[in-house]
Amino acid sequence: MGILNINDLKTGMILAQSTKNRHGAVILGKGNALTEKHINSFKTWGITGVDIKGIDGDQVIKQEMEALSTDIVESIERKLDELFPPVEANPVMEEIYKIVKKISLRQAANQTNGSTDEIEKD
Repeated sequence: MGILNINDLKTGMILAQSTKNRHGAVILGKGNALTEKHINSFKTWGITGVDIKGIDGDQVIKQEMEALSTDIVESIERKLDELFPPVEANPVMEEIYKIVKKISLRQAANQTNGSTDEIEKD
């Protein structure tokens, strides 16, 4: 179980806990499988993350890394190591590092898959 960012949600994922709006009203109950409509509804309500059964943010990054070649992942990690000081002692910087790494992996995957999504260049 783990809280996943709204942008990491995929249809078919199962809610580990009910998702509520900021007023406490249940939008979708525990145990429901997500649909695209649910994910869009969460975005409309301003929900930034939900508790998903069987997966967390670190596992999402791991899955994205496994989908790319080792050379690409190592290149991304080298570039991030140049930009970031050691982050292990600082939880805030560690989280920022994870977010930037996840975004970089997604951009690389989009480029590898020939996606027509706009990707920022250095």
